[in-house]
Amino acid sequence: MVGRDIRILYGEKYFEDDLPISINRAVESYDLHEHRHDFLEISYVSEGSGVHHTDQPPVAVQQGDVVLIPVGVSHVFRPVSPSRSHPLVVRNCLVHTERFGELLRGMPGGAPLTALLEQPDIRYFRDADGECERLFGRMHLEHRTRRSARVAALHVLLLDLLILLLRLGEERAPAAAAAPTGLEEALRLLHAAYATPLSTSALAAAAGIGERQFQRLFVRYTGMTPLAYQQSLRMREACRILRDTDWKLAAVAAAVGYQDMSHFAALFKRVVGCAPGQYRKQAGTTNPPLDIGGFAHPG
Repeated sequence: MVGRDIRILYGEKYFEDDLPISINRAVESYDLHEHRHDFLEISYVSEGSGVHHTDQPPVAVQQGDVVLIPVGVSHVFRPVSPSRSHPLVVRNCLVHTERFGELLRGMPGGAPLTALLEQPDIRYFRDADGECERLFGRMHLEHRTRRSARVAALHVLLLDLLILLLRLGEERAPAAAAAPTGLEEALRLLHAAYATPLSTSALAAAAGIGERQFQRLFVRYTGMTPLAYQQSLRMREACRILRDTDWKLAAVAAAVGYQDMSHFAALFKRVVGCAPGQYRKQAGTTNPPLDIGGFAHPG
């Protein structure tokens, strides 16, 4: 396995002098590196489904999920498949915690919002009635159009969003599904040994449950079978090796668990949409941070 390559993103690239808030919309891919940043990020899944990877067990996300990612926490979103036919679209609200925190600390009743802004753990919320979606849409519009009172409007909308998330947390609204304990063990095994042949029975044993129950639980949580999930992990790692190294294709295939080069190439093309060599050439020109709708992608 190739070691984790975690990038650091800095807010100075995204924030304006008079605005501690930045908004973007991004189509997630397998090209973006796992990363951490020196700002808070609030991500709204506006389309599709996928998996949110951190240093904790992965969490399945889908349209309507909201993820609050604290300063310094490494993470990356991945779509269900590298194929363009299954996009994972995320709206991101970036917050300069020190500058916006000053505003909250001087505001009557701002203490709970300050605590939410500065809390150290990733939080998941569920937008049951579409209110988060509407707020993100308005924030994106304000950020792009630069109308009068734009800075004030974005501050007010972010306050509305933080208040909404605080209340959703208090109401214990259903959020993105955290893996049950047994399934976490199977997922850890898959992520640690994705290049090794792993049978469903072995994964079920790691989870401590029966094979049929494990199959149902795994599909319900991840949206795919154990084999498809393992293939997705292998293809993700293959994409990363192709992008970041000059290894020969046979070495890439072997590193992710395939001894048959023809089988690897055919599977890669079916899942990713192009041949491994073609992907490497394309990655050489598309590896910089994505720029979707005029905004560089930090999330």
